[in-house]
Amino acid sequence: MKKKILTRSDYDFFTTAETRWRDVDTLGHINHTVYLSLLETKHKDFIDHIYGETTYDLGLNSTAAGLLASMDVTYIKQVHHPVKLDIGCRITRVGSKSYDVHQGIFVEGEHDPSFQTIHTFVMFNFVQQKSIPVHQVIIDNLRELK
Repeated sequence: MKKKILTRSDYDFFTTAETRWRDVDTLGHINHTVYLSLLETKHKDFIDHIYGETTYDLGLNSTAAGLLASMDVTYIKQVHHPVKLDIGCRITRVGSKSYDVHQGIFVEGEHDPSFQTIHTFVMFNFVQQKSIPVHQVIIDNLRELK
């Protein structure tokens, strides 16, 4: 099955990042690991947007957080430093205890992504060490793929 590559207009939320000299590998483009690092760092911007706050507990004290269960990564085209990047996010699937977030990384001003991933998160209570039902706010922000 061929993966659907989303374009800029398919995403619901954007945050930004800039490449750094250290992001360049010996081939002269942004190293593949940098994309995942950017997404990990910028995912909090998306969560803050969804929940509308920045005061929730994170880490081992959290009673409700998305725990990354899997990721499906697609590298589409090379990116070269220096460049400004736009990171798009969209919730595309919600189950009873898990949800998928499509994320695309775009060179500023470009319509097509350079990189795309689908992260599957399980809602998790770190205090009780068990999965929990997906929050209503996640369900409310669902926009399935057609």
